[in-house]
Amino acid sequence: MLNFTDVTASPNERATDNIEMRVKPSDKERISRAAELTGVRLTTFVRASAAREAERVLQEHQTTTLSERDRRTLLEALDNPPPPPPTSAAQDAVRDYRSRIANAR
Repeated sequence: MLNFTDVTASPNERATDNIEMRVKPSDKERISRAAELTGVRLTTFVRASAAREAERVLQEHQTTTLSERDRRTLLEALDNPPPPPPTSAAQDAVRDYRSRIANAR
């Protein structure tokens, strides 16, 4: 049997909001039959099904799936990050050093 408990809500949270929608009679008949077969009320079936689908969509949009090549590239970059660019003080020191060496000849 499917799980029709709402695991995302706080146990103390009461259902106080409404969602209204119109459905085709054939859709309502199919949904009602499915609810009956699972042994739950129609509203429980619709609420749990919508919440489960919402959770799936949210999870899908919050998860990034990488190809094997991209995964290796990411791990390599994390293990061996590129060095930070030199600071302006470091660049000045290199220029000063090179000018002194060039002038020493």
